[in-house]
Amino acid sequence: MAETELKRYTIKPDSWEEFLDTWRQIVRVRRRHGFGVLFAFADRDQGVFTWAINHEDDFDKAAAAYYADPERKQLEIVENYVTQYEIRKVAQLQIPE
Repeated sequence: MAETELKRYTIKPDSWEEFLDTWRQIVRVRRRHGFGVLFAFADRDQGVFTWAINHEDDFDKAAAAYYADPERKQLEIVENYVTQYEIRKVAQLQIPE
């Protein structure tokens, strides 16, 4: 069963375009390490970006390899655009019909 991580960031005012450019590069690196991107939402009025990723195998092992990737290390500039964040492992629920 895939593990899922929900990520919520507060984006600095006037940093959305730079943040999203960096985030798009992060997505490519994540996918290279076997992560799926389930969704991404931008609430520009409130300055909140929310997205979720998952991994079918060993999430923590894949995350360690991802964070050690030299290309990902170059993308640590993403922190320049975020004032706070919350990252949690979550369980996906079936939606009733």
